[in-house]
Amino acid sequence: MIEGKQHIALWQPYFFPYIGYWQLIHAVDVFVVADNAHFIQNSRIYHNHILGQGGQPQYFGIEVSHASCNRLICETSRVVNLKRADKMCRVLEYYYSKAPHYNEAMEVIKPILLDEESDLTRYLVKQLRAVSDYLGIKTEIRLLSEVSARWDCKAPEVIRRTCQHFGITNYINSITGTMYYDKDSFREMGINLQFLRRNDDIRYKQRCAEFVPDLSIIDPMMYCSREELHDMLDRYHFV
Repeated sequence: MIEGKQHIALWQPYFFPYIGYWQLIHAVDVFVVADNAHFIQNSRIYHNHILGQGGQPQYFGIEVSHASCNRLICETSRVVNLKRADKMCRVLEYYYSKAPHYNEAMEVIKPILLDEESDLTRYLVKQLRAVSDYLGIKTEIRLLSEVSARWDCKAPEVIRRTCQHFGITNYINSITGTMYYDKDSFREMGINLQFLRRNDDIRYKQRCAEFVPDLSIIDPMMYCSREELHDMLDRYHFV
């Protein structure tokens, strides 16, 4: 946990992302949703994994209309299909109805799945805010389109403009950013860059003998209390 915070993060909106994503939101004061980045095919923007048959990860996601990497996320629509949404609820019931926190988790998850919002960005942001409330995250969630209409430059410059716009110079990125960003280069821009990595000891009791990590937040919501989930949010370190 960062005392005093005054940190910012920027990431694409994901569909019920894994715990590390929520740790990133929790670690900052402002989380900026990259709504004007290009849509990525076969990404976590519109699907994730739950614990499926035989304790194996199984795809779980929504439909997107005319998905294309030539469109921005904010230009992309979600297919509103209540029959599919109801089926998704039944899938969760099939795999998780015996989980200890199934009922309270579904009070949050079901309205999201049944939501008839067709705008993909608005839908995903509503989902992020609803789950954040459940997890006890107080971070302000904003949109990158407030900073610039389009992602019209390389990522480091986008981050620099975003930090400047919100007046925050401490930037936190997911651990995957170590492949793309250099701390010294960011320091030259006046930005203190840190990479967040979840602790490897995050474990909880699932229905299978061998723990399956990095599933959608849906999975820990089913098996862990809100207090346990909130404790997980602080179990990360920086590299």
